[in-house]
Amino acid sequence: MRKLFILILLIVTSCTKKEEPNLLKPIKFHKINYSLQYNYLDSLGKKIIPNKKYQYWQYATLYDEYGSQKIKCTILKQGGDTLFRKKINKKNDSIKVVGIFQGGHPSYRCNYAVTIENNKVNYIIIEEEFRKFLGIIDNLEEALLLAETYGYSLDNNIKGSEYREVENGFELHLMKFHNSPFINKLRKEAFDLTITKQGLIKSKSLGIYCTGKKCLQ
Repeated sequence: MRKLFILILLIVTSCTKKEEPNLLKPIKFHKINYSLQYNYLDSLGKKIIPNKKYQYWQYATLYDEYGSQKIKCTILKQGGDTLFRKKINKKNDSIKVVGIFQGGHPSYRCNYAVTIENNKVNYIIIEEEFRKFLGIIDNLEEALLLAETYGYSLDNNIKGSEYREVENGFELHLMKFHNSPFINKLRKEAFDLTITKQGLIKSKSLGIYCTGKKCLQ
C-alpha cells in the first residue's frame, strides 16, 4: 500500500511540475524582413500609431521628378476624420515641403507627416518633431523609423538588418553610412542600438564592415 502511495505521488508531481525558464538563454536576433529594393521607409510608415489622437493625420511621401515640373504626393497612412483632409492644399503646400528621409538625384523625394489639431494644419518635416509625433514606440516599424531619424539604416548585409525584442523595447543591428567624395573612403559601420518604448536610444559601434565602391551595392 505504501509503495502504491509513493508511486501515485511521483506521477502527480511529475505532471504538475513546471519547467523553469532558462534565464541564461539569450533571445535570438531575427532578420528584419524589409527589402532595400523598395523604399522600405514608405512601408514602415504604414504601421505608425501616432502619439495622440488628432482630428486628422497622414504620413506621406513627396516625389519631385527632375525636369517634369510635377510634384506627386502619396498618402501612405492616415487616421482621424478624413473630411478634414480637404484643409490640406497639396497643390500649394507641397512645394514648401522639404521633409525627412530625403533622397534621390537628380529627382527629389522625401517623407513627411501632416496633422490637424484644433482645425490647424501642421506639417511635420524635421526629425525632432517626427520623433514627438511617433511618441511611444509601439512596434518594430516605429523603432526603425526612429532610428532612421538619427541616421541608422537597414542594409542588405545581416550586420545591418537584425532585431530582437527586449524588455521595454527593441535591440537592433543597423548600419550608418559614411559618405565621402572619394569612393575609396566610403564606409559602412555596424551599430548595436537599444530603443526603449519611450523613444530613448542608445548606440554602440560594432565596427566598420564595408569600405570603398562595394558599399554602393
